Amino acid sequence: MAISSSNPLSSPAQTPSPGDSYVQSFARGLQVIRSFSAESPRQTLTEVAGRSELTRAGARRILLTLQSLGYVETDGKLFTLTPRILDLGFAYLSSMPIWNLAEPIMETLVDEVKESCSAAVLEGTDIIFVGRYPQHINNVGAFQHGYGA
Repeated sequence: MAISSSNPLSSPAQTPSPGDSYVQSFARGLQVIRSFSAESPRQTLTEVAGRSELTRAGARRILLTLQSLGYVETDGKLFTLTPRILDLGFAYLSSMPIWNLAEPIMETLVDEVKESCSAAVLEGTDIIFVGRYPQHINNVGAFQHGYGA
C-alpha cells in the first residue's frame, strides 16, 4: 500500500559499510524485493539483477531464498512477488497502535464528507500511504459531467 514518488531502489542518505551492525546480504535481499513494482511486477533473473544492481548469481540466490520462504514464485523464467510479501508491511502497521485509533476517526470523516480518506506518513521527502477508508456509496449508474469533474 506504499506509494513513493522517489526511486524505490534509492538507498538511505548514507549506506553503511558491512560490519557488525550492518548485514549486507539482508540489504541486498531488500533491494531484490524493491526491484518489483507496478511497472515491473514480473521479471527475469537478468532484470532483477539489473534493477537491484547485483550480479545474476547473487540475485539468483536471493530469489531462490525468497521463493523457499514463500515471498516469490516463478514459472521457470519470470519471478513475481506473492501476497505473502504483505506480511512485511503488515508487521509495521500492526506495531503502530495509532492506526487502530485512526480508523474510527477516518470512518467518521468519510461519513461526514462523503469522500474516501487516506492516512499517510512522511518518510524523508516521500509520502507513504499506510491506510485507506473507502467512500460508502454505491455510484453504479450514477451520472456526472466529465468536464470540470
